Amino acid sequence: MAKRKWWLLTLCLGLLVPLAVGGTLAYFTDEEKAENVFTVGNVDITLTEPSWQDAQSAYPGEVLDKDPRVTNTGRNPCFVRLSVANLDQFVRAYGTQAMIGLRFRGEAGYNTADWVLAADGCYYYFSGGSGVLESGEVTEAVFDQVVMPTALTNDAKTLPIVVTAQAVQAQGARPAWEDVSAMTVEEIAAWFAQTFPAE
Repeated sequence: MAKRKWWLLTLCLGLLVPLAVGGTLAYFTDEEKAENVFTVGNVDITLTEPSWQDAQSAYPGEVLDKDPRVTNTGRNPCFVRLSVANLDQFVRAYGTQAMIGLRFRGEAGYNTADWVLAADGCYYYFSGGSGVLESGEVTEAVFDQVVMPTALTNDAKTLPIVVTAQAVQAQGARPAWEDVSAMTVEEIAAWFAQTFPAE
């Protein structure tokens, strides 16, 4: 009987030792979890022409109000460019003097204070030494009038003057934000080319 009690005591001690060790080990373990909450930004723009009115007809030499500007309605800063199509729609029929002209504040041409016409034919927003358009900001108009050529004759067929605005994120164009703000128009055009490859 003594042998059986001894064996039972040994068995109990054998079971208690792993429990004691396991309990001790629990004091030397740890678990932590970090939850990183972040919001994905976005790039979103709106193109408006506040002064434009759909014209039923236009006569030779007529000046029409057309003032394209872009609003950054997204959450992130962006670069913006505009392209204008069909200014040359009468050239084939009437020659180079039939190009539709642009004006800004009464002067021939476009707004060179806030926009740069690049080699790719697009107008890039570049105001105050930077091409960055911050969230909520609105560009100045790239031009505010178009001038119909005087070379037109009766019943000349017309096409719409199409203005297209594009935007690409500014963040990430360079590793440091101060370098992004200092990008040249040529560098911004190259950044666009990565996002909007030539067709």
